[in-house]
Amino acid sequence: MKFVIACVAVLALASPGIALAQCAINGHIAAAPSGDPMLPTWEYTLVVTWDTGSVYGLSHINLLIDPAGGSCSCDDITGALTLVNPAGTSEGVGGCTLAYNAFIECRGDPSIPGVNGILLKFEPDESEGCTPDFIGVATFVFYSDMSPVPIDEDILSLVDKFDGNYCFGNVTGFFPGLVCDPVPNQDSSWGRIKGLYR
Repeated sequence: MKFVIACVAVLALASPGIALAQCAINGHIAAAPSGDPMLPTWEYTLVVTWDTGSVYGLSHINLLIDPAGGSCSCDDITGALTLVNPAGTSEGVGGCTLAYNAFIECRGDPSIPGVNGILLKFEPDESEGCTPDFIGVATFVFYSDMSPVPIDEDILSLVDKFDGNYCFGNVTGFFPGLVCDPVPNQDSSWGRIKGLYR
């Protein structure tokens, strides 16, 4: 069974007109039995680290599950994943604890040109005044009854974006073994995936 997944971390500049600095972003997904009879069998933990070069702050993080052209439907994804909000945390500016809520988006992310597939969006809750920092580590959790399968590391990517600028990273680890095929074979080259975000 082939499973492909990409990650997109969307970052917003603190002020307009600032050039994109050197940046880095990456993630890893681990799987373990959930141990809670009220939840699905498997707990999946995504840890994302980022460093924006101290120029722009995190807006939200997208886990791109099925880029446009894959065979998964939104029902396939919503049926496979269980979200419990808040779905994650990171340390915010000044050492505060920032919570994130998770949402399945079936029509992509309109803030990123070309990202039209099904994605899992992690959005910080800044209602208490805590905001993401320029450098950070966020931990997100979701659940599934589907057993973990290795992620195809040749295709996975993490991307931060502002005004046409992109910073690529990668995702390793495991994801629920979807029956559908998120990315068709002919579209699964690294160049094709990068081309979605130019």
